[in-house]
Amino acid sequence: MTSPDLTHLFSPRSIAVLGASASSDKLGGQVFARLAASFRGELIAINPGESDIAGRRSVPSVEALPQPVDLLIALAPGERLVEAIERCPAGLVGFLLAIPSGFGEVAHDGPDLQQRLAAAARRAGLRVVGPNCVGLLNASIGLNASIIPLMPPGGSAGLGVATQSGGFGMALAMYAADSGMAVSCFCDVGNTVDISLADCLAHLAGDPATGVIGLYVESVRDLPSFTRALSAATTAKPVVVCPLARTPSGQAASLAHVGIPADGARLSNDLPAGAIVVHSGLDLLHAARALLWQGRPLRSKRLAIVTGTGGIGTEIADLAEEQGMVVPRFSARLTAAISRHLPAYAASANPVDLTPVWRDYPRLYPLVMAEIAASGEADLIAVSITDVPTTWPDLAESLARSVPALGLPVAVYWASRDADVANMAPLHAARIPTYRATRELALALGAIARHGTAGGGDAA
Repeated sequence: MTSPDLTHLFSPRSIAVLGASASSDKLGGQVFARLAASFRGELIAINPGESDIAGRRSVPSVEALPQPVDLLIALAPGERLVEAIERCPAGLVGFLLAIPSGFGEVAHDGPDLQQRLAAAARRAGLRVVGPNCVGLLNASIGLNASIIPLMPPGGSAGLGVATQSGGFGMALAMYAADSGMAVSCFCDVGNTVDISLADCLAHLAGDPATGVIGLYVESVRDLPSFTRALSAATTAKPVVVCPLARTPSGQAASLAHVGIPADGARLSNDLPAGAIVVHSGLDLLHAARALLWQGRPLRSKRLAIVTGTGGIGTEIADLAEEQGMVVPRFSARLTAAISRHLPAYAASANPVDLTPVWRDYPRLYPLVMAEIAASGEADLIAVSITDVPTTWPDLAESLARSVPALGLPVAVYWASRDADVANMAPLHAARIPTYRATRELALALGAIARHGTAGGGDAA
């Protein structure tokens, strides 16, 4: 089955908001105000009690819209929403973004209400996202068609996400704002009465603004269609998948959330080999940021570790091998080249332990990493920065200047007090992914290694 064209869902030329309000205390007022401040196309409010909201025209009902619209955002609750779509003339609305809950995920009248909504949408010739969702974002054009207050940064090719979790959308926005990671699109398909995760996946695979795709998945109505779309997408760009509902408890929670039977264990088993699988939303975001900032084709999965403390180097080596990387012992030639820069008692064979000559780190780290890059004996570099050198920005600034010239993916473990986190800002500004746990560092580099050696599409 061919996926629908979602161009005018993610990039609508015209929007109407059912349930728009002039009150900033109401959700309809907040959503409409954000759209009025940023959306450049035709924007119409639907509210029988208002003739003008936020300087935009208001009409009393969907059927009173003066012309067809690409996207109808519905904030009106269950029965009111269904009745509005039942009265909607055919061809007046392209897509319905049904945000309210109270449909197939609840007992009693919910499933019947959802069936009525789907039937009314088919008669009106419109496609439905939701219900029971937070909406969608297209940060590449500044569109916030959601109840998420924060717009994540767009700009360069970013992370595109499809999910059934509105909470993950809010987490995505905050993570991106804090880290500077670009986001292209986000869509919460909710109860998936019509538009599916597979449909969104096909759109993101062809979206030039999306460099990496993220899927935070609770349940899939049509598993064969989903896996076909996923297989196709992994040939175009990196895809990071977090399958939820892997346990009986998770399956029960998911059924109560979106009203669709879930089997995350089965989904995990059916994922194509090209997908990068993680097991939490935060891991998805960490892996995606590494792929966006440092992803590239690699010859193999050889990891070099540069640290100031031997114990952390050992820990990273263990975690790296668990992520499918290898930590080779350097050749005598490379070990000698590194040793020329270090104290006589330092370890140079991989992991490289610079020892606690902290004030020399801004000079030593770049020298050692340049020797490794020039040797051809490693494909990726893990850097560990702990304790004292995190208390000033000199080392981060030195790495930010030197890493781009290495030609190898680099990620950093930053072990500092909360008070000194700001000192790692130069690393983020230079698109060097930096993490505050060794497990996160290894997972991120493992994602780069798996995709970089798989022969799939490149990240941005």
